Amino acid sequence: MKKTTRREFVQRSLAVSAGLSLAQGIRLEAADTPPAPGQAPASVEWRNRQEGMAYRQLGRTGMMVSELMVGSFPFNDESCYPVLDAQLECGMNYIDTAASYSNGKVEETIGTYLDDSKVRDNVFLSTKLSYFYGYIDKVLAELDKELPDSRKRELKSELSELMKARRVLKPGYHMNFFDGQENQFEKSYYRHLLLRDYGYRNGWKKKIKEHSRKLLQDSLNRLKTDHVDVLFCPHGISMPDLMEDGLVREIFEDFKQEGLIRASAVSFHNDVAANLSKAIDVGYYDVVMFAYNIANHAALESLVYKAKENGVGTIAMKVARLFKMEEQPDWRVGKLNTAIPDENLTTFAKAYLWALQNPNLSCCVSQMETPEQVADNFSIVGRQVEIQPV
Repeated sequence: MKKTTRREFVQRSLAVSAGLSLAQGIRLEAADTPPAPGQAPASVEWRNRQEGMAYRQLGRTGMMVSELMVGSFPFNDESCYPVLDAQLECGMNYIDTAASYSNGKVEETIGTYLDDSKVRDNVFLSTKLSYFYGYIDKVLAELDKELPDSRKRELKSELSELMKARRVLKPGYHMNFFDGQENQFEKSYYRHLLLRDYGYRNGWKKKIKEHSRKLLQDSLNRLKTDHVDVLFCPHGISMPDLMEDGLVREIFEDFKQEGLIRASAVSFHNDVAANLSKAIDVGYYDVVMFAYNIANHAALESLVYKAKENGVGTIAMKVARLFKMEEQPDWRVGKLNTAIPDENLTTFAKAYLWALQNPNLSCCVSQMETPEQVADNFSIVGRQVEIQPV
């Protein structure tokens, strides 16, 4: 008898799941593009629905996503396949990746896995235009060279004062999740001031659109697919004012009309409250991914509610990252243990359980690197607990 491989088992399980969904009338056709901000989707769409997993609607996209989604940052070779198998077997149905992860190697790995397992249509897939600002910064550098030193000093003084006024680096509000994260502020603010005062030169917008299209097509080629369900652009924005750039809206509209993407998204680690507020207000983002955890949530709760009310899907990231970082204050884990005093849960599972008690969140992204970690996280999905006062 031929031995069934793990991936063949996953493929067969997903096929059964799809068949059940169709038979029960719960898989509905979703619109090619999400409805206008604030409008409910005409229908919802299920993928890889498995018993035991809990699902929530990703805003106006109508996509019913698993409460925990797949963070693929470390998946740069086929050794990750057993982890992906375990994630899909337990009902996870959203895989998040980015062009910058191992310089495209992670996209290649995910693409090969999905193609080999023949399960692309059973998962929601997202990627990020990680190098979107690369070309913009290149052309702005040409402008910067033409500016007198006195003008450059004026701009840098203005950006410094603006950052101070907005208190973007205030301890307790800002936290670094990776080395050099805070350095993104000055670069972003300088980029904004140049665009504000000098605008795009003739021909720049066309070239930026061409650059964006090439970035997306390169990602699609690596992912071995003709579209992604969600596209993030920019990847990791640091200044809310940059979302007012109409060019980004035009790029998303073009990609949607051509069927290359289904939903538009933005992600951010810096100045989270201001960026979340702006992403909701500009109206063209269907999904937001942002740092949200037990240390910074107080500044975000009303905005997460506002996002849901406006039909914006919300993905929490860096939920458990705090507890893997060095030199963290003891009060953070103390607060988590007080809020959820369950000694049978690991700190990481407890962090996700805490976040998912917020009914306004769509889901959390989790970086699970072993089948054991998948099982640990899976143990908390769908659970409702009473958060203890802290």
